[in-house]
Amino acid sequence: MTAVGTVIAVPSGTISTIEPDRVMPSSAIVSYRAERYDGADAVLAAMDAAGPLTASGAFQSRGWLQSLYETLAQDLGAKPVGIAVHDAATGALAYLLPLVETRRGRLRVLSFPLLGVSDYGGPILGPKSPLEPAAIEQAWRTMVPRLGGADLLQLQNMPTTLDGRANPLARHKRVAPARHRANSLVVEDTVEALLRARGKKYRKEAERCFRLLAERGPPEFRRAETDDDIAKAYAVLQEQQASRRREAGGGYVLDHPEYARFYESILRDGLSNGFASIFTLRAGSDICAALLGITHGTSFTLLRISTAGEDWKRLSPGRLIVLETMRALTTQGIRTFDMGIGDYAFKHGFGTDAAPLWDLELPLTWAATPAVVASCAKARVRQSPRLMALAKRLQPRS
Repeated sequence: MTAVGTVIAVPSGTISTIEPDRVMPSSAIVSYRAERYDGADAVLAAMDAAGPLTASGAFQSRGWLQSLYETLAQDLGAKPVGIAVHDAATGALAYLLPLVETRRGRLRVLSFPLLGVSDYGGPILGPKSPLEPAAIEQAWRTMVPRLGGADLLQLQNMPTTLDGRANPLARHKRVAPARHRANSLVVEDTVEALLRARGKKYRKEAERCFRLLAERGPPEFRRAETDDDIAKAYAVLQEQQASRRREAGGGYVLDHPEYARFYESILRDGLSNGFASIFTLRAGSDICAALLGITHGTSFTLLRISTAGEDWKRLSPGRLIVLETMRALTTQGIRTFDMGIGDYAFKHGFGTDAAPLWDLELPLTWAATPAVVASCAKARVRQSPRLMALAKRLQPRS
């Protein structure tokens, strides 16, 4: 575990592939210092030292990152790294970046610890998080020297705001729209009011599905509350998802042992703090759906959802378990329901709003330049409806 620091007030050449220095107006000059932390213990200790006046998303919370570092990161060979930027005059935190170092071929890559399980990346914002463009630039240039040893910095799926506060990295001059968007909705009143607002057709269809469910046996919605219940519910979710994926074809990794170990870890920890939950919906003796998610403040993020086979399709069990989850959690003060990334009609049915996410990818050595050029080209295509249409026409047909 190591921590090293530097203080930079006026930028002077950092890494050759970063844009040249610009002369900053004297009124905009802010002094920062940056520290690097290597190893899970050091990163988590830096998070603890940041104090209570921070803002972050669910995937940057301690509960999530500790389980991730102790299980999945170890299994995948991802090394935890943290970069903290502080106001040099006061020592107050500007932001802390929880990262992992991985290998991609010959490249050493620093990235958010998404690892196939986190939907969003982002910093942990401190009380001195920069807001003005000049301060954002100055904090960034202070941080860059602490990235040494890597070839590529890849920050993906960053929200515009975190806990209602502006994300300075999403305002960096080199950001590009991410491939994915976030999908969420706010239940301002009751779930019944939400259904009425969705229109008569949607409400009647939901009511019909609940009636059909009751015909299969007495409905039961419940949260797993013991280690044994968690293991059984997770086994159902895993089998239902894997079965659907096998029918669809293609690779599927979430049923691999290292992923199961991670999800079971956050669920066991969630028994005491309520951070992670797994719910099941049963009709008689049959579990027709399972849902796994995490709670952060007054928000709930849906991570995984599964439904039983074709025989249950006409009941829309996925929609039913989401509605039941909303009913249960709104009584606990949860109002925002984040459906995660992925543009699925299933999510739009609830009336979700799509919000943009941002990528920031920079070469730290010349070896990473071709990878960044390719990523920038893909981002430009995504921003152009004409180029997107052309790319789809050029895709080989199966």
